[in-house]
Amino acid sequence: MSTRPFDPLADLALSPAHKAAARKQLDLLAEQTRHSELRDLARDVLSGRVNLRGALVDPRATAVLDEQVGRFTNWYHELSADERAEHERRAEQFADEASQEAVAPAPRGPRSRPDNEDDWEEPRPILRKRRR
Repeated sequence: MSTRPFDPLADLALSPAHKAAARKQLDLLAEQTRHSELRDLARDVLSGRVNLRGALVDPRATAVLDEQVGRFTNWYHELSADERAEHERRAEQFADEASQEAVAPAPRGPRSRPDNEDDWEEPRPILRKRRR
């Protein structure tokens, strides 16, 4: 029986292109961010120690994200209309490139667990059913 590599985004209702973009961002965070908290959380998600929702509500992440969103908001409001248009064009280009990288279908079947069973916890779904 062959096991496929663990896919931390398998439980998300995303297209393969969106999953590829999310994985690319997690890889960038895990390798390049100067915020050790985000780097560690990205690595935890990629390794399967925590799911994406768990990482986003982790106090280590919320403190850094709140600060960075505030900085981004100030930066964005100071841009001229031409600068905003250029950044939006580049963001769309980035999203298109990430979508093109999603050539393989999402893994199916059993997921392998991390090597250290002590750190394993079953990922919780991030989407909830609508209450009626």
